[in-house]
Amino acid sequence: MASINISNFSATIVSFDEITGVDWTLDNPSVVLLLTPNTGFTINASNFSATAPLPTNVSSVVFSQAGTNITCLVTYISPSVMPASDVLIDICASGYAEQTQVTLSGTLKTCGTSNVSLPAPGDLPSAYAVSGDFNTTATVLTQSVVASTGFFFAVEPVLALNIGILSNYTITSVKTYNAANQLTQIVFTVVYNFPQTSVSGDEICLTANAEAIYTPAVCINSYSFPLSSPTISAGGQTNTYTLNGIAGASYNVSLVNSAGTVLLNEVGVLDTSGVKAITLVFPAATVNEIYTLTTTGSCIANGIVTASQQPSVITLNQYIDTQLGFGFSSTNSDITVGAAILKTFIPFQNVPVPPSYIVTATSTTNIVLNTTPAPIDWSGSGGGFFPADLTYNSYVSLAKYTINNVSNPKTLEAKLSVVIDQAGTPSLTRVLNLDNFITGYQTLQLFYGATDVASCCNGTLGTYKILQGETFTNATVIYNSDLTRAANGFYVEFTP
Repeated sequence: MASINISNFSATIVSFDEITGVDWTLDNPSVVLLLTPNTGFTINASNFSATAPLPTNVSSVVFSQAGTNITCLVTYISPSVMPASDVLIDICASGYAEQTQVTLSGTLKTCGTSNVSLPAPGDLPSAYAVSGDFNTTATVLTQSVVASTGFFFAVEPVLALNIGILSNYTITSVKTYNAANQLTQIVFTVVYNFPQTSVSGDEICLTANAEAIYTPAVCINSYSFPLSSPTISAGGQTNTYTLNGIAGASYNVSLVNSAGTVLLNEVGVLDTSGVKAITLVFPAATVNEIYTLTTTGSCIANGIVTASQQPSVITLNQYIDTQLGFGFSSTNSDITVGAAILKTFIPFQNVPVPPSYIVTATSTTNIVLNTTPAPIDWSGSGGGFFPADLTYNSYVSLAKYTINNVSNPKTLEAKLSVVIDQAGTPSLTRVLNLDNFITGYQTLQLFYGATDVASCCNGTLGTYKILQGETFTNATVIYNSDLTRAANGFYVEFTP
């Protein structure tokens, strides 16, 4: 039995042999044609009918439903005598096949949700069902997942097929974020591509767990107060004090000097930037000054900014400039010391480049250093070590002494290089006592004669020198005024 393919269904061809001249309706009063739908289609007998007029030899054509198929009963006119040649009977009919409606049913369930407002408690599990033609698509469901107020999805929610054929499903999502770029909502859309046969029992699983959004306390969290030096310049200066924190945090910043005078008192709240820059003006000082900078406000307690553990009270010192000087001293009447050399510094600051000093003295007599002074011989100087008196943390690191006995008067020059690790207060002058290093002389008026008679009565009156601390009667040596040894002879002290 052969068949022919018509639009979306097929029909069988029935043939039989018969003897010429014999009524074939005796053996075959009728035949049955079978109509079968193609895959994905259905046929209904009510949609089929024979087209009039019926072919010769055909008395009736009846279509009947036979499950998913249709039978077409063709009854012949009796008698119908078989001619000498083949008889071909074409049944002309109208009818059509319909695409098969495929159905899908399943369940949307939760596989773990927390801190979500949608789906609401009790919304899941829920059933879904949809139908459509083979190889077409339809939206199965749309599911919104919304985090509860004050929560967000740190891990993105997942809608996944738990039971079913994954290739038949397409799951897409649209996400919504808050101002902090945190995921707060996602809308899933599930689209189904219908296969040839209906499906039931599929399962889709939702996992969505939201976490609490961190909301920092409305606080002053820290401050920055960069200073170019650890103390305030005597000439005054301006600095910026910057508060950092959360918008809406309150603050009160005050600056008070030693006398209790309020130089600044600013009250406010942080704006949306969370930053407040405050200008502090320190005036020039004529006396040493102490300033107190105090900050109070949100989350500042017991003298501490809680978040940063910074002290909320800062004490600042302002010192008037002081001087460090170097000079000579001497009780020798022949020596005249120069004025001490003074240089000005800001107290309690490091002096990065060692300053140089040139200290001088003159003498009417030749200058001879019995020993070269050591750096430590300058009063209060540690000679490479910090002195016991730390008002000026300094020492002489290098000293060079130059004597000129050719000039008149004679000169002594000391070139010093001084390390100042920290300037101090009050002012200080370091002194080198030349009496410890230069031999001293005293001047006498004496009569001189070659004989004792001449020296006593008509000797020559002149100026002579003896060692400091000796007297004429016990002098070991008598020197001329230029410190050359006096001539041998007799000397008598002149008494005015």
